Amino acid sequence: MLVRILGPVGRADEPWSPPIVAVGEEITAYLLCWEQHERDGSWHAWVTWVRTVRDRPRRHVVAVRAERVSPLEPPDAYWQVPRRVLGNDGVIRDWTPRGPGP
Repeated sequence: MLVRILGPVGRADEPWSPPIVAVGEEITAYLLCWEQHERDGSWHAWVTWVRTVRDRPRRHVVAVRAERVSPLEPPDAYWQVPRRVLGNDGVIRDWTPRGPGP
């Protein structure tokens, strides 16, 4: 089968899609968001993937330590990934970058 592309491949009006990452050595997943834990400052990645088990698709959504995640796309694919903070009070808030130190 031959496919002929008659227009631009990437269009400005296409909806955003989560970028793809590697989790460990065997899982390829979509990166949903980054989450920083206020109690210790550690970063975690919320990721999702689908795996077939006994001929049925199973969706997985998990948080993993950020150091287990490796990018598989160009760096600019990740700029829209949301960042948030899990506070000591259990409330999730938007993450705001810290300004320059004193």
